[in-house]
Amino acid sequence: MTAPAHGDGRPRLDVGAMSTVHEARSEFEAECIRSVLEDAGVASVVPPSGQGVFGFPLRAGGASVPVRVLPEDLSRARQVLAEARWAGKSIDWDDADVGEVPPEVRDELGQAGRQQRIRRAVMAVGRAVLAAILLLMVAQGVWGVIRVASRP
Repeated sequence: MTAPAHGDGRPRLDVGAMSTVHEARSEFEAECIRSVLEDAGVASVVPPSGQGVFGFPLRAGGASVPVRVLPEDLSRARQVLAEARWAGKSIDWDDADVGEVPPEVRDELGQAGRQQRIRRAVMAVGRAVLAAILLLMVAQGVWGVIRVASRP
């Protein structure tokens, strides 16, 4: 299941022979799950599903991103993820002191919000243009039918 180490010293894993331990909703979620497993010493991979372009994923909507582990590590991986879920639910984030947010982080968060608003505006304009084009195509078709029907 594993091949000799690649140039970075990590063993190469045969993804086809691996079991899926989690179906993530996004590549970010899949990488977070992979990181939790890696911290517990469980080798895992996230097969590439396509990089995003301008923040939009290239993979089909609704498609999940699998996190895979070696078959012999499947039960241990499930246990690690169950423990991580329990630990995450047991934290009361309203009482947790995470400290002050550094100014550069606050600036990054503000930029991310602006970028998201811009993306939404561009998508809204795109949808409006598409709707206008479709409306014109329908109107042209109706006009053609009227012209043909009105001929003697």
